[in-house]
Amino acid sequence: MSYDSLALRIVTQELRETLLGGTIRHIEQANAHAFSFRMSRATETYWLTVSAHSVHARAHLIEKPPPGQKQSYLADFLTTHLRGGTITEIEQLGWDRILKITVQPVSDEPIQPSPKAVIAEMMGKHSNIILIDATDDRILESLKRIDETMSRHREILPGETYTLPPQQGKVDPLTLDKAAFTELIGEQAEVGWKQLFNNIDGFSPTLAKEVVARAAETELWDAYQQVITYFDPKHASPQLLTDGDDPIAVSSLPLQQFPNAASQVFDTMSTAFCAYYDAITLKESIASERRTLTQALKKQRGILRRKAKALQTDLERAEKADDYRIQGELILANLHTITRGQKQVELQNYYSPELEKILIPLNPEQTPSDNAQAYFKKYTKAKRGRSRIQQLISDLDADQETLQLYTSKLESADTLAALQRLHAEFVENGYLKAPQRGKRKQEVGEGPFRRYTSTNGFQMYVGKNSQSNDLLLRQIAKPSDMWLHTKQIHGSHVIIRNPENRPDIPMPTLLQAAQLAAYYSKAHHASNVPVDYTWARYVVKRKGNVAGYVHYTREKTLYVEPAVPSSKK
Repeated sequence: MSYDSLALRIVTQELRETLLGGTIRHIEQANAHAFSFRMSRATETYWLTVSAHSVHARAHLIEKPPPGQKQSYLADFLTTHLRGGTITEIEQLGWDRILKITVQPVSDEPIQPSPKAVIAEMMGKHSNIILIDATDDRILESLKRIDETMSRHREILPGETYTLPPQQGKVDPLTLDKAAFTELIGEQAEVGWKQLFNNIDGFSPTLAKEVVARAAETELWDAYQQVITYFDPKHASPQLLTDGDDPIAVSSLPLQQFPNAASQVFDTMSTAFCAYYDAITLKESIASERRTLTQALKKQRGILRRKAKALQTDLERAEKADDYRIQGELILANLHTITRGQKQVELQNYYSPELEKILIPLNPEQTPSDNAQAYFKKYTKAKRGRSRIQQLISDLDADQETLQLYTSKLESADTLAALQRLHAEFVENGYLKAPQRGKRKQEVGEGPFRRYTSTNGFQMYVGKNSQSNDLLLRQIAKPSDMWLHTKQIHGSHVIIRNPENRPDIPMPTLLQAAQLAAYYSKAHHASNVPVDYTWARYVVKRKGNVAGYVHYTREKTLYVEPAVPSSKK
């Protein structure tokens, strides 16, 4: 059940018993649509929340206010007129979802200031919070200003006279007797809940449905009387109905229309609403966090798809390296038939099974031999480019593996805490931007492990923690990659990517990777650190679920001084 007229009736009585005669000490804006009022009475302090949310508009006592945002103009305006004032009246206006709190302000001046009133209209998208002068109902300010272009029924603007929303001509539920009830409903065999809702004031859809649900076991009038009993605050039975972890409704009476729902009883409607909206807020926070992370992964997938397409195009171009070599070889083999000044030459391709002829462009200003050497240079450059592209493709594969890991993590995260931890990892990895709060700038964008490029062009990955080490070994490292770790010293795993499956890794790269392993270890202050290295195929995770612990064979050892390459990827 939403915050309906009956809920407000019960809450109003709770507020009267708690706050009448109390003093307003402080007002702050909780968010764009809600305010928190701190009040004192005798030696007790109370907090009241008043919200004009389009879905969750409400007013009730809370234990403590949510973290406030920057003080707004309206919060300052309310504070100026109400702080230090005494609460003289709290009332529900008719059967509308409208709460009026009248306050007598204090002043050091001889002339007593006029009483003010805060009016909270809790009516879906039309919800509003309005401050008026209680002597003449003149509007002083409001959360939402409504002019004639927005409503043809009434304006909510400073200086205008406050009037109630248009009334719907429904009957008062407490003055309705059986004869009037029968006349109102008619002699129909079955009465739908909408008929009750449309004709009886203060009835929400939930209350109307409850009458119909109870009428299954008794007469409709008797069912109506059962529900009306709970309109007396003395008979209210505040409770929260849930379906598993999902909140269904807050009600002042048991709801038979939800026979399978679990029910938790509270002492007051305010505490029941606190529990309900805490659960709603948690559920919405989980959904919002999940949407944020899902969008981040979707964006990252798009980035990787575009990278993959571009790298594939570059690779196809680089694959032409052998064409340049063949063209150079054919020119050398036919030097005696080529003369300087030719722009092209047609030669038989001895390297093709079909022995077809190919047309080779020439630089007429160069000798035939120089033309051949130019093609060999193109071949060497293209071959180096292909090696670099293979490394980049290897990088991309690692990124895709990592993305798949986080996709699985997101699917299994079922609590807000788990999603927030994942959010922090996304920020660290560069999937999401870090909040700007004046804190030390984070190192972002490199993923769950550090990345470096060796002087020979090899990609080197360094684990950041045990989970990162585990990811490197389990999902990123290929059998032909080189693995390094400080010998019998706690530290990070290091992987040298070897996408071309070379039989050995150049010594300069091995030394740089070993220095990284030493630097990101417990021995990073030492001057001569032993680092083991072996092919990743010979490294296996130990039995058990402890991340980062491995067993390896066929290792060799280097002794290095800890260092980090000057250039980082």
